[in-house]
Amino acid sequence: MFKSFSVPRPVKLLLYVCLTVTVLFNILLWFAVDDTPLLRIHQGFNREDIQRAKQLLRLSPEERNEIKTIVLNQKDVNIAVSYLLNHFFENTVQIQIGKDLVFAQIAVFVPQTFWGRYLDFSFKLIQIGDNIEITSFKIGEISIPDPAANYLIPAIMHTTPLKKYWRLGEQYVQNVQFTGEGIQISYLGAIVDAAKQLVIQQHREYPNLHLYQQQINDIVSRHDPAWRLSLTDLMQPLFLSAYHRSTEDTAVRENRAVIIAVGSYIYKYDLRRYLPLGLVYSKEYSVFAYKRIDIPQHFIASALLAAVDAPILSERLGEDKELADAKKGSGFSFIDLTADRAGTRFGQQAIGSAKQARELQRLMSQIKDYTGIIPDIQGLPEQMDEPSFKARFGDTNSNLYRSMIEEIDERINALPIYRRH
Repeated sequence: MFKSFSVPRPVKLLLYVCLTVTVLFNILLWFAVDDTPLLRIHQGFNREDIQRAKQLLRLSPEERNEIKTIVLNQKDVNIAVSYLLNHFFENTVQIQIGKDLVFAQIAVFVPQTFWGRYLDFSFKLIQIGDNIEITSFKIGEISIPDPAANYLIPAIMHTTPLKKYWRLGEQYVQNVQFTGEGIQISYLGAIVDAAKQLVIQQHREYPNLHLYQQQINDIVSRHDPAWRLSLTDLMQPLFLSAYHRSTEDTAVRENRAVIIAVGSYIYKYDLRRYLPLGLVYSKEYSVFAYKRIDIPQHFIASALLAAVDAPILSERLGEDKELADAKKGSGFSFIDLTADRAGTRFGQQAIGSAKQARELQRLMSQIKDYTGIIPDIQGLPEQMDEPSFKARFGDTNSNLYRSMIEEIDERINALPIYRRH
């Protein structure tokens, strides 16, 4: 016979509290996270969007110390918010603007969980005089009371990496008004230079960048010119160095530095305005993959964009470039698009998380050749002029075109380096 065992009352209370919290937490996740996003996946930006952004930000020297007023239409706001959030997590955004009202829906992609992998947010911004208040804030199916939401959002902005952008707005934005045409913003022109400094500061956060650039210099100085310089001739030894140099805390930063260094060699002149190069290479060779120089160029350009937190932009620019080539260039190429998409995946994994960054370093330190990061290109159509592309695929929304993209993604997913770890 077993003796009955009496659990002390404080222990019982603690167990009840733990059980209750666990149940509530799971219920919250059940309602907050879903298998599918409420929003259609954002398809990225086109050349017209980028030109529009440049026009909005164009300033004459005398305007830098003046108050300037612009009106951002609904499309402008969607692009700007999505691009900013992509610095921190993959997302899709839908913002609708009315008079005195903005309605925002945001779907954030989270790691796969039992409950799903999409976290949906929605809220309204109401303008009352010069004040803007948050109402109808929801996380998934969970409604947040308005007072809590108006406290929570500014607190998040001040305690996350978004705070530098929030402070920029506090310092330079003078007035915001919701209108039927869009969001009217009055700001001090100096905000443009201040924002550029934020970008430059990101690149200064890579103290070992010059070491990787010097390592490339050593590699090319020893290279036998009778042989093609392969993309992996550069990337494998640099990631091996990064693997030995990094900790889990610094792996993302080191991966960015490696990608910037490789990009600075492949695009020796094009990137000098944007990256902290400052290194003259002793020898300069073209970089090859599959006996072509355009494939490494597409790959590293997309990896570079993704590694500095613009994955959707890199994907869309690759597609836009191929469409432009179909009109008046070398022709639309699904091979180039494959390199673009592989580069985007590579850049995303390089910075996805500390664990992903370290795993990528480990795999890249052991890689044998470029086929480990860029999939087989056999059978992929290329050199299609615009009439040929339209006759065969119609446009980029056609089922046939999307099936080609799915086939490319399947080839990329089959490579061990891109499998989920």
